[in-house]
Amino acid sequence: MTIKITRVLTPEEFEEINDDAVKNGFWRNDPRILTPGMAWYQPWYWHPDGSGCLPRGSEFLSDYYWKDWADKRAPICVVCPNGEQWEIDRKSSNGNGWVVVGELPDITVSPSILVNGYHGFLRGVQFTADVDGRPPNGIPQPYTKRDAA
Repeated sequence: MTIKITRVLTPEEFEEINDDAVKNGFWRNDPRILTPGMAWYQPWYWHPDGSGCLPRGSEFLSDYYWKDWADKRAPICVVCPNGEQWEIDRKSSNGNGWVVVGELPDITVSPSILVNGYHGFLRGVQFTADVDGRPPNGIPQPYTKRDAA
């Protein structure tokens, strides 16, 4: 099954979905609620108006983001085909981060995405199959049932 970015949440929708999830016994950012193909902006990190918790130029976000996008949009998070959430504008663990071309939902990101259980590409609105030979959408992200309070 091909996974595409099919739903772009506003910050208000993202907050409402998470609040409803918690009310119903799920976690915030629960992979059972925020599913593959969803994406959202993260203005709590940075917003083009200068608000957010990070100072301009913070090393948390990539140089590519500061150069190309900081004056246009907040950072983005997408849910990969296996359910892992990937913040595309952060620095990567092995480099400076990703070059992002286009606007949600039609974005292309390079180099490849490597999250726990999925290695592939996001081209246009579509994720590629896992390039490491796992099932097409990688290995689904596990979740643990929330303990009753």
